Amino acid sequence: MIRIDVSGPKPLEEQITLALRQALAQGGIAPGDELPSVRQLAGDLGVHWNTVARAYRRLADEGLLIVRRGRGAVVRDSPPRTVTRVTRAGLRDQFTQVVAAGLLGGVSKKDVAQAFEEALAEFGERTRL
Repeated sequence: MIRIDVSGPKPLEEQITLALRQALAQGGIAPGDELPSVRQLAGDLGVHWNTVARAYRRLADEGLLIVRRGRGAVVRDSPPRTVTRVTRAGLRDQFTQVVAAGLLGGVSKKDVAQAFEEALAEFGERTRL
C-alpha cells in the first residue's frame, strides 16, 4: 500500500503519514476503506507498531481517519470542512518553501513549474476527497 525509506532522513512516522495522505488524495485509499491494523502495517513496513499508531492518530486528528481502539482505522466518508480551510491557509506557504528550496538548489523556474505540473498530474482528475 505504501513505501517508506527506513534509512532516509525523514522520520518514519512522517513518511507513513505523508504516504497515507497521498494515497487518500490520489484515490488509492477510498472513503470507508479499512486500513490494515497498526501491527500488520508495522510488520509490512518493518517498523515499530507505535510508529504506525502515531501516524494513524495524526491523520485522525486531521479528520481524515476514524480510529477505533482495538478495531482498526477507517477512512472518513468525507473530511470535515476545517481540514480544507487549514490546508488552503498553509498551501501557499508550503509552495513558497518548496520553490525557494528548488531555486536555491539550482533548479530553474521552468523546472520548478514542470515538477509541480508532474506532481499535480499524479492525482489525475481528482479534485475532492
